[in-house]
Amino acid sequence: MTPTPPTPAPTTAAQSTPASADPAVVLDLDEAADLVALLDVIEDWLLHADDDAQADLAGFLDGSGHGHLAAAGLITTVGHASLALHRRLRKANP
Repeated sequence: MTPTPPTPAPTTAAQSTPASADPAVVLDLDEAADLVALLDVIEDWLLHADDDAQADLAGFLDGSGHGHLAAAGLITTVGHASLALHRRLRKANP
């Protein structure tokens, strides 16, 4: 009796992409909307945090001695990421 070779696993989109392609993370529209909402809340909190909270954040990010600059950069980065996702969601779900 000859053993049958195993059936190959079905090819998924991630497996069929060329090895040189950048890996990607794909979110459902609902997941992306949840992420945008979370980023909005984080940005809002960072922008409206009291002086003590902002000083704590700056101290946490003060690895290079520029904690306040790093905190401002983090707030800007969160805001830009949120805005970019908002725009992509509007395009994907008009």
